[in-house]
Order: sequence, then structure tokens, then C-alpha cells
Amino acid sequence: MAISQEVQAGLEQLAADGLYFAPVRHHSPACALALQALIREVRPAVVLIEGPDDFDALLPLLLDPATRPPVAILSQAALAEQQPREDAPPVGVRSAFYPFCDYSPEWVALREGHALGAQLAFIDRPWRGGEDHNEEVRSLMSERCLAHSEALKALAARSGCRDQDELWDHLFELRDAAGLRDWRRLFADVFAYCAMARAGYETAVLEADGSLPRERHMAAHLRAWRARTAGAIVVVTGGFHTIALQQMLELDAPPAEAVAGKRIGNWLIRYSFDRLDALSGYAAGMPAPAYYQWVWDSANAAADGPALLDVAAGALTALARQSRELGLAEQLSTADVQAALLQAARLAELRGHAGPGRQDLLDAVRSCFIKSAIDDGTGGLAADVQRFLGGSKLGDIPPSAGSPPLVEDARRTAAQMRIRVDDSLPRIVRLDLYRKERHRARSRFLHLMAYLDTGLAQWQSGPDFIGGASLDMLTEEWRVAWNPMVEARLIELATLGPSLSAVAMARLRKEQHQLAVQGQGRSAAQAVDLLTRACLIGLHRQLPALLELISSILDEDANAGSVIACAHKLLLLWRGREPLGLQEHPQLRRLLLQAWRTALFLMPQLAQMKQDEETAAVESLRSMHTLHGALRKLVDDEVDHSLWRQHLRRLAATPEAPGVGSAAGAMLFIDGSWNEAQLAAMLQACFGPGALPGDAVRALKGLMAAAPELLLTQASLRTALNAVMAGWDEQTFVSFLPDLRQTFTALRPRETAELAEALTGARQDTLLAELHYDATEADLLAGAAMQAALADSLARDGLGAWLGAPGTSGAPHD
Repeated sequence: MAISQEVQAGLEQLAADGLYFAPVRHHSPACALALQALIREVRPAVVLIEGPDDFDALLPLLLDPATRPPVAILSQAALAEQQPREDAPPVGVRSAFYPFCDYSPEWVALREGHALGAQLAFIDRPWRGGEDHNEEVRSLMSERCLAHSEALKALAARSGCRDQDELWDHLFELRDAAGLRDWRRLFADVFAYCAMARAGYETAVLEADGSLPRERHMAAHLRAWRARTAGAIVVVTGGFHTIALQQMLELDAPPAEAVAGKRIGNWLIRYSFDRLDALSGYAAGMPAPAYYQWVWDSANAAADGPALLDVAAGALTALARQSRELGLAEQLSTADVQAALLQAARLAELRGHAGPGRQDLLDAVRSCFIKSAIDDGTGGLAADVQRFLGGSKLGDIPPSAGSPPLVEDARRTAAQMRIRVDDSLPRIVRLDLYRKERHRARSRFLHLMAYLDTGLAQWQSGPDFIGGASLDMLTEEWRVAWNPMVEARLIELATLGPSLSAVAMARLRKEQHQLAVQGQGRSAAQAVDLLTRACLIGLHRQLPALLELISSILDEDANAGSVIACAHKLLLLWRGREPLGLQEHPQLRRLLLQAWRTALFLMPQLAQMKQDEETAAVESLRSMHTLHGALRKLVDDEVDHSLWRQHLRRLAATPEAPGVGSAAGAMLFIDGSWNEAQLAAMLQACFGPGALPGDAVRALKGLMAAAPELLLTQASLRTALNAVMAGWDEQTFVSFLPDLRQTFTALRPRETAELAEALTGARQDTLLAELHYDATEADLLAGAAMQAALADSLARDGLGAWLGAPGTSGAPHD
């Protein structure tokens, strides 16, 4: 039978024998209005809704007067073939959302059916995550088949629509009030629209993506309800499934199909407009949910609604007011609003719409609000408009919904910390860590939520106590937004404990245990990171155990780099003890001294590093030098300065590690332990006659890493370095040029200019100081190689004297 005949048969069956099919697009106000009219006219005995049938247990909560959309059913499952994770059971967790807003046809079906006393039931296959191995979180209202339909894309192009959302509005949402409530005509058109999309999919594809198994399950429910129901039945499903359900209705019941995966639970949770917005990636959403909420409210305010022109006027006025209050990309005036409203009305009339629709409104905004080229800084207006029309409304659920204690604890704590939980609008939170204890408490809460990977807060800037960066900053900045994904993650974590502190403690103790059992591979530096993390997230009752763990690891850690890093991190903790809440822990001071003594004991290892580890060894030595300077101010009488200087002298006299040795010598000099003669002796050994080019470059790198200012202040160093390089041939110079360039990046731009001036003064070469070239490193290397090749060519031709090379006669060849 041809598809046109199938569609015709399906159209005739939309309302037959007391069974009324309502093919809908999820979250469509037009479909919701038509369904409202259908239920009020037919007054069914039963309303059946596409959705996992184990959601029936949540019907009392959905129908509770305190439930206010947007809300969603969160369903979680553990895949059967996955092994449990140790850190966050249950494992292999997959999450899915089944959202409702005021204008979702499914929500209207529940509310209207309940008001008439109809029986309500979900009829779809239970969701266990089995078909969704590649998705951590998905929508149970996905309309990907419609979105990817080639037929609908072609129809959009023929209709002059830019995409399928505009096509849908043009065909359905922008009918007049009577047309929106003419459910027979509207559902017939939706049925044909979706049947056209379905015709482009092969049976094997629909079987593989789970569509056919779901439809067989729903058809079995329909047969059962039809057999035991005397009154009318309304069936509300996505339009893509309607024709298949009709065809399966008279077939024999298929055998029950096993559903892969294990159910964890279903919860009713709050949801938000930004998660419903198709423009944010929601596979089943309508774009601009706040706009369609205004349309829905207008439609229900009067029998001849929606008043689309009034909706457009209200939206434009509110956008203009918000642009002035919030300082959006464009400041909009009353004249701008009037011009845009007139433009939207004329576009709607031109396109045959009952009034201005979403796309008419957007086109008018682009035409009237953007007054210059979009690349002149007005591109941000498009994002502002999208956020405005998308909205940030967050729904609510009754207390009887019974959220896990962890979710309640997080909400309560967030409210105490003045974090908004009533909408999902991202906000910037700035905290003064050093002067306000209340801000420090908020910081610990945000760090805690970030540590648990809830998605509530993203750190933007401030002191990084774990990484050791930006510690001079006094304030911290976060980007904070409470959205449904936060609650979904908290529900997943709820098996670990009833409170945020309990869950964080469980995770921290697990990391602590893993570190404690690592044996020879234990790192003192990692243990300090764990201590810092505990401070940041407010688990201060765990600090004594962590301090003891660090002490025991220091007694066993035989890696100099790890111990030095540990000592440096402990110094950072000491400096930040006030915002980190470490003032009342005197153990930290003792631990800092223990780390210093252990680092001194292991310090000779730095001279035994391999050549490719020398940079790390120099960095460790720099950390020790910084630590020594700090300890002199903190606990000078408890620091063995003589042993520190003794180790530095031994390192400076180690020829096997020229980088470490030169760095040690530089530190001795700048600390006043060496005089200029001793420094000159070291420089002579590094850069004097007989110095190997590779060793000289390594020594220079170590020296520049430790004390780059010496190259500017010590003329003898520049002279020695020049002498070494003058003895290199071109090939040697070219081979070491990348290392030299990297080494000199230790100088600031002004210092580089001073060094260039000093060098050119010594050579009487003013060109170097006066000319600047835009050249890459590759250009310089190619130029140096070309210069070497040119010198060889001139030498072969007897023109070496032109280069000033000694020992050449300069007699040209004939």
C-alpha cells in the first residue's frame, strides 16, 4: 500500500470506535491547546500518555497543586554489563529526563484528564538506559527523527523557512484562535507532517534506535486498556509514533521484550527553561521557552487568544527595559520598540500568520535594534535576545516529593550561602577571602560543590592554593547557576551519604586511603594537595589525620623533587592559612620544618639527575631557595643555614650537572655567601677556555633560571659568555640557537633591551640595537644555515677575507 493510502487510513482512524489519537510535538503550545479542546469535548474515561509506564507511581506528585512547571521526572539506571565504580556507586549510571512545562501536551493531558476524573497512565517502555550507551544524560522526549528528516528539510526550503522550527511555527503555532482549537484539523495536519518524516526511515533503523520496540510496548498497553474500558480513550504520543501504533493495534500481542539495565529510581525534580530550550541542545525542545510561555498564558487568558501582537509588544517592551537595567549589548529606546513591533506585525501579515510569531519577532529585532554592522560590537545583542526569550524560570515540587536528603541539604546550604536556587540564570559571585569570614564560608561551599562535580559553580579567578598561582589575589570569582543537572548529580551521589560533608568526607577518605597504601610510590606533594583540598572544601575536622599522613610520608619519600614540592606547597599553605582556616593548627609549622629538613637530606640527589631532568632539578632548587628565604623570616633559629650553604657549594662544584651547579652558585652569590671572585671562578669553569658548548648552554640555562639579573650586572659573565660563543662554528651555534632563545625568555623586555645595548656596546655594532625584524624562530634558523652555506661557498672561492676570517689570502679566483 502506498504511503498516501497509509496516511489516509491513519487520518480516518484518528478518532474511531472511541479511541482518539492525539499526535503531538512535545512542548508545542498549539498541540497543547488542541489537546485541551479535545479532552474537554470528548470527556474521556482514560488518558494514555507516551512515557515510561513505571512513571505511574509519580502521578500523585505530578497532580499535586504544589507542583509548578517546569519540572521533570529524572530516571536513573545502572547498565547491567558495567562493573560498579568504587568512587560513586551505583555505577555505570545513566540519567534521563522527562520534562514538563505548562504548555507541554503531556502536562495538559494529565491536568485536564484529572480534572474530568479520567484514569491516567503512561504506556511507554520502561527506561533502563540500555539503548543509550553513548549518552550520560538524555531526554526521554527526543525528536531526533523529526529533526533529521530529509522530507521536512525539503518542505522547509520550499516554504521559504530557514529551519524546521520556523516551518513548525508557520504551519501550526501561528494559526488563528479558532484554528488552534480545531483539534480534528490540527491533529490531522500534525499526523500527515509526522508521517511524511517517518516515510524516510527504514524498518531496520527504527528497530535499532528503539522506536519499534517502544511502539510494540505502547500498542500492547493500548490493546489492554481498550479491552477493559467502556468509555472514550485519548492517546497522547509523539506524532512520529502515531501511524505505527495504529497499524500495530490490531496485531497479536508480541512476546515481552527484556529491557537491559537495572533501574535505580525515578524522582520528580525541578526543571528550568534554559534546559528546555532547543537552542541549548535539548533534543525535544521548542526554542525560546519563555516566549512560548507568554503565548500559552495569553491563549488561556481569553477564548480568542493568544493575542500574538500583545505578546510581541510585551516581549519587546520587557527586552528594552532589561537592556537598560542590565546594560545589555544595545540600549533600546521606546522608538526602537515601536519600530520593531510595527515591523513584526507587517512581517506576520506578509507571511500569512495570525500574528507576529517568534521568527517574525526576531527578524524585527535584527532589523530595528541593530543599527550598525553586526561585527561592530553588536553581535552580543543576538545572545542577549536568545537568553531573554529562553528565560531562566525554575519550577517547584511539593515537599512530599521526597528528594534524597543530600539534595535537601544542598538546597538548604545554598540558601544559607545566598546562592539562588529559584532560577537557573548564571551569576558571577565575587568573594573577599581575607577580610570577610562569611565570604570564606561561601567559598568553601562553592569549592565543595565543584569538588563533587555537581556543575553548580565554575571557578573563574582568584588565588589557586593547589596550583600555587595568583596567591597575591585577595578576591575569588565564581560563575554560579543552580540548574536541574545539579540536582541530578546530587541524586546520583545520594548513595554515598545524607549530607554534602558526608559525601565529600567519603571521597576524601578514599583518596587518603589510596595514598596511604601506595607504599614506595607515595608522594608527599600529593598528600599536601589533599590537605589543601580539605581546607578549601571546609573539611577541617579531617586536617589532623591528613597532617599526620603527610608527616609519615615525609619519613618515607625518597624523591627529592617530591619532598621539595611538598615543602613549597606547605609554605603556600602557611601563607594562606587565614583564608584556608589553618590558624589553629600548630602542626603545620612543625610539618614545614620537617619537610625542610627532609629536603636538605635529599638535596644531593639534584646533582644526580639525568640531563633531560635538569630543568626540573633547577626548578626544585629554586623552590628550596624560596623556602629558605621564607623560613629565615619565620623560624630563623630553627633552620640549619650552614647545611644549606654546604649543599649549595657541593652542587656548584659538580661538573656532571652544569645547570644545577650554576644555579647553586648564583644563589650563593645573591645570598652573600660568595663574593665576586668566587662567582668569577665558577663562571670561568662554565664559560672559560675548554668549556664544552653543550655544558655552557646548560650552565647558562641554570644561571638564568636562578638569577637572570646576573647577566645584566656582571660584565665578566657577559665577556665569558661572548668568548665561549665566539669560539663556536656556525653549525654549533645553529644547533644551540633554540635553547639560547628559550633561555633568554627569562628576561623581561626592558632587560632584553639593556642586554642588547651592553652587547652591542662591547662589539661597537649599532645595527643590532637599531634594527628590528619580524622573524620567527624558523626564519632565524634558516637564515643562520644560509649564512653558514654562504661562508663555505666564499671560502671555496677564496673570498674568505670578505668575511673577516683569519688565515685567508683574500685573493679572488679568476
